[in-house]
Amino acid sequence: MSLDAGPIWRCSRLGVLVLWGAIVAGSPALAQSGRPPYDPAEIQRKVQRSAELQRQALQTLTDPDRAEALVQSASTELRAAQHGMIMNAGVVKYVDPLFDISNKKAEEALLHLQTAGDALKRSHSITGARVGQEESGPLPPPYLDGVRRHLEQAVLLTNGLAF
Repeated sequence: MSLDAGPIWRCSRLGVLVLWGAIVAGSPALAQSGRPPYDPAEIQRKVQRSAELQRQALQTLTDPDRAEALVQSASTELRAAQHGMIMNAGVVKYVDPLFDISNKKAEEALLHLQTAGDALKRSHSITGARVGQEESGPLPPPYLDGVRRHLEQAVLLTNGLAF
């Protein structure tokens, strides 16, 4: 009697095939279950936290170190929220029609935050070059105006995110 003909072997092969079929059939069902992997309320909290950090950065522009740290934190929060939005859009059966608009706004806000953060980093080299000069005054107005414009635009875009 061969092993192929034995009832245990046939039952084992059948069990493996059924298990494999269940895994293959279940994977798309799990991916399309409609339940997003990231909690939308948590994404909303990250967006709100980013907007709050952006507003704080606007208020502390005369302290470049503090403003730079706030911009970096705001960018991190917004990037995490955007990641959650993208991941959720990839698994739900029906994508939110506002997703593309929100994703573009998030990208643009992140670009403004990056530009403001880069300008704040450059201010360190500018203020460091003036060691012999008196540094009692704020940074030059054109510099502050540019950073302020980028931060204000980032706040507007972040507040306009819908999901």
